Amino acid sequence: MPSFTLSLPPDAVSGLYVVRIVRDDAFGALIPLVVKDDRPADLLMQSAVLTAQAYNNWGGTGLYDPRSAFAVQVSFDRPYASDSGSGQMLRYEALMARFLERYGYDVTYTTNLDVAREGASTLLRRGTFLSVGHDEYWPGEQRDALEAARDAGEPIFFFGANVGYWKVRLSSPGVDGNARVVTCYKRRPQGDPLAGNVEQTGRFRDPSIGRPEEQLVGTMYESWMLFGQSWVVHDDAHAIYEGTGLTAGDSISQLVGYEYDRTFELDTPAAVDVVAQSPLVDAEGKPGTSEGTVYTAPSGALVFGAGSIFWARGVDGPLRDARVERMTANLLKLGLDLPVPAALSSVSGAPSDPPSGMWASSVRTVAGGMSGPTGVAQLPDGTFVIADARGHRIWQTNGAGTVWPYAGDGHPNGSSRFDNVPGLSARFFAPTAVLPDAAGNIYVADTHNCVIRKIGNDARRTVTTVAGAFMVEGYADGIGAAARFGLPMGMAWLDSTHVVIADSSSAAIRVLDVQTRAVTTLAVSHGPDERDGPGLTAASFQRPTAVAVAPDGRIFFVASPSGTVKMIGTDASRTVTTLVAGGLGFADGPGTGARLLPQMGLLWLNGALIVSDPGNQRLRWVSPGATAGSTTVKTWAGNGRSGTDDGSGSAAAFEVPLGLCNSKDGNVYVVDGTAGTLRAVRP
Repeated sequence: MPSFTLSLPPDAVSGLYVVRIVRDDAFGALIPLVVKDDRPADLLMQSAVLTAQAYNNWGGTGLYDPRSAFAVQVSFDRPYASDSGSGQMLRYEALMARFLERYGYDVTYTTNLDVAREGASTLLRRGTFLSVGHDEYWPGEQRDALEAARDAGEPIFFFGANVGYWKVRLSSPGVDGNARVVTCYKRRPQGDPLAGNVEQTGRFRDPSIGRPEEQLVGTMYESWMLFGQSWVVHDDAHAIYEGTGLTAGDSISQLVGYEYDRTFELDTPAAVDVVAQSPLVDAEGKPGTSEGTVYTAPSGALVFGAGSIFWARGVDGPLRDARVERMTANLLKLGLDLPVPAALSSVSGAPSDPPSGMWASSVRTVAGGMSGPTGVAQLPDGTFVIADARGHRIWQTNGAGTVWPYAGDGHPNGSSRFDNVPGLSARFFAPTAVLPDAAGNIYVADTHNCVIRKIGNDARRTVTTVAGAFMVEGYADGIGAAARFGLPMGMAWLDSTHVVIADSSSAAIRVLDVQTRAVTTLAVSHGPDERDGPGLTAASFQRPTAVAVAPDGRIFFVASPSGTVKMIGTDASRTVTTLVAGGLGFADGPGTGARLLPQMGLLWLNGALIVSDPGNQRLRWVSPGATAGSTTVKTWAGNGRSGTDDGSGSAAAFEVPLGLCNSKDGNVYVVDGTAGTLRAVRP
């Protein structure tokens, strides 16, 4: 096999580089390269090469591939399959490097491998350590080095999330002394031949290892998201916000993602100051909160945890925000007394697009006290049932302030042992949607169980499974247990016997015949891109989370990662057409340019669609045309600030508006996921 050697000049500047190699036929690829030096510097920034290697599936295997049998070892002696060969360097680390070098910070660079091999001594020769972006995989030696540096007084900044989650083992050193093989027994840690030994692999927080990430970072990983959501200011008196103009409740759009952390037991060496609490909905339909934290260790070391992988997107790139740049500079000033760059002495956010209102009359909270509601529907008797993905149960309310359990005992479970039992003895696993029939039976998208279940209208409210197999995620048409779903979410009636289902991780729109229990497919994605066309042969879309049906049989769905609303026509080919196509963000106007951050809520109302837009803390109004050019998007409710205030449509505030339903009283009802409430919106 042809090979080549790259020689670095002796005066090469420490930094992040990519080497482009080109074949004779002009095919090219990138190779990430970290150039180190041994000089003292104010800042030591790490490239998370272990995480990039863990996700690398070059050759068809990696720590995530194949899904049926994850590899337990990966090698650095292979190229990266993603990002044109650059691993993950250009996603986040390059953005932070550009920020630091743009403002003249004294920075040098390293990798996880070098930190693990060299230990705390190399950290202590520098002023502070920066972990940036996606830094999920660490050997125990790296954790030891960082804790020792912190305890010796060195500030540590985690400008990312999901930090140090998996503990790996390194072996087979190369000529530079760094390991070439990474081992991690993720799926079956008990299969690790060194289980019970200090070298065993697994999650740092597992009892067998007993070193929760929070003890160092201040927060720990909880989940991942389909798009970036808002960073919401909590403690605006903290010095991180000096000179930004930000006050409590203000937000920075799309700064939180695509994985997030929160506090758990507050098991840190000192009191933690929570500087941001950002309500969100995760990729699997569960409401949650990302938290950014700061604490000062007994040694005097400042430790910052952003709680968001996307932090670096706020300091460089298309979503660059001067306030995030200033916040980063403020932290470096707090930790090292480095001056704030003059260019950041006075900053403000970019002007936001004003809403074009088709305002609802009023928003009123009618019930609360739920853990994380995501779906709502009205029963024939006028009461409401609510799917609580965080509480793993179904609630009932009359809309007069109180809620009570309807089905589920609140314990998540994926065993069929809790099926075919009375409702209050049944167990669900993060149910996200409910859909009653005319007789009062309730169909439930039991999302993490990958099944559609039914709560009967009998006195015991017996819970049975209609389609899918418990905890078997997949994609297959079939009858009853032979069908397979991948995280089923939103549901809507197509007619009196057929339910349309947003099958999220299968990237498909499915139909369930409730009489025969047969599951078929209307549209399924044919690639990773966004492409219109016949639903079963050409269309492409990702992660549908909500569906609605018009009286004429047109089906609409939300493809959350792209921020799009799409229509499935009534033609024989069931053609998929994108109606809202502007991408992620916020903008009203024609469908060609309108932007959303939508998930979980879609409703047909008087010839238009109401779309839940949790990333913008709003409800949107869409007048669907035949194409994006003839579609119009406006704002229906929500002032764009994270909150719970009732009031007129333009004055009310939402945290995470999700599931929607029509009601007999003429209102639209919406659940606010992190607020734990049900709210009535008067058109």
